[in-house]
Amino acid sequence: MARTKKENNIRSDVTPRKRSPKYSKTKGSSYETKIARELRELGFPGIVTARSESKSADANKVDLVDTEKQLPLGIQLKITQNTPNYFKIREESTIDNENFVLI
Repeated sequence: MARTKKENNIRSDVTPRKRSPKYSKTKGSSYETKIARELRELGFPGIVTARSESKSADANKVDLVDTEKQLPLGIQLKITQNTPNYFKIREESTIDNENFVLI
């Protein structure tokens, strides 16, 4: 038997709260740092976040940069519940299609 919202203690008069841009930026930055650390642990010691390495790479939709050129990819990271629009993000980058990765 299906329960009503009242029986599940769900308030129908409350709309979901939107997150602030600052929250989203902090969450994204933390995710970039986490993935960079994991890639360094996997044997890519030159992986750093684009924010710390290159403003032009960051503006070119690249979040992780390999300063030692071992990983020939432009990595764009998204931590979101919704599926990001890969093609829109890809169009905003000048990296060739073969080397652009969205995670």
